[in-house]
Amino acid sequence: MKKPRVLLTGAAGRLGSVILEDLSDVWDVLPSARRGNKGTVKCDILSNKDREALLEEDFNMVVNTAAVSSPACCADRPAESWILNTAWPRLLAQYCCANDIPFIHFSTDLVYSGGNPPYSESSPAVPRSFYGWTKLVADILVLKAYPDALIVRTSVLCGETSSDRKTFSQDVLSGKVTKVFVNSFRNHTPIHWLAGILPELILKRESGLVIASGKYSQSRSAYAEALLVKHGKNAEYLIQEYAPPGIPTRLNLMGKYHTLSIY
Repeated sequence: MKKPRVLLTGAAGRLGSVILEDLSDVWDVLPSARRGNKGTVKCDILSNKDREALLEEDFNMVVNTAAVSSPACCADRPAESWILNTAWPRLLAQYCCANDIPFIHFSTDLVYSGGNPPYSESSPAVPRSFYGWTKLVADILVLKAYPDALIVRTSVLCGETSSDRKTFSQDVLSGKVTKVFVNSFRNHTPIHWLAGILPELILKRESGLVIASGKYSQSRSAYAEALLVKHGKNAEYLIQEYAPPGIPTRLNLMGKYHTLSIY
C-alpha cells in the first residue's frame, strides 16, 4: 500500500520532530520548518511567498504543528502569533477542503479557563491568555472552513525530543526548571504516544475536535517530583509556588483519547 505524502509543518519543533522521527516508516513525510534546518523544507509562515511555494508542493495530507506555543511569546509578539496560530491553520484548512485531503491541526488545553473541570470535547472554552485565544479562534475557523478536519487538543508535552525546544520533562530532568506550581493541574502527555496515535486517528476517519492527553491530571510540582524520583534524581532543589494570576489552575481533561503512561 502506497504511503500517504504528508506535509508536516513545524517539523523542527517539539512535536513535529517526534512525528517526523516516529512516523517516517508509516508516512512519506514532507517536513517544513521556518529555518529549513534538520533536513526540512524552508518555509517562513510569515512570508506570503514562502506559504504559496509550500502549498505548491506535492502532498495529499497535512499535519500542522507549527505555532508560537509560549503564552509569554504570544503576548510579546501578538501580530506574529496571530498569523502563525490562527491565520495559517485557517489557510491550511481551506486548502485541504478545496483539495479534499485530510487535515490534522494541534490545539491546546489552554483554551479552557481552568475553573470548571473536568473538560471534555463538549466543554465550553474561555481562554485566559492571548495564546489561548489565538488557538481557540483557530479551532473555530478551521472547522468552519473544513468540517471534516481533525483538531487534536492536548496538554503539557513530555518525553524525549531532538528539537532545540525541549519538553517539560526534559527541562525538569536537566535542571532548567527550578520553580513549579503546586496548584496548576495539567494532563502531562507523552509526546511519542501522541505522535503514535495519529495513523489510528486517520484510519478511524476522526474529524471535528478530540482531546488526546495523559489520563490523569497532576500538579506541575507533583509531576516534577515524581519524574525526578523515577530517574534517581534529588527533587529537593525544586521551589514550590502558587501559579500567578492568569494561569489556569485546574485543567483536568477527560477526553476521548488518553494514556496511563505519563513518565
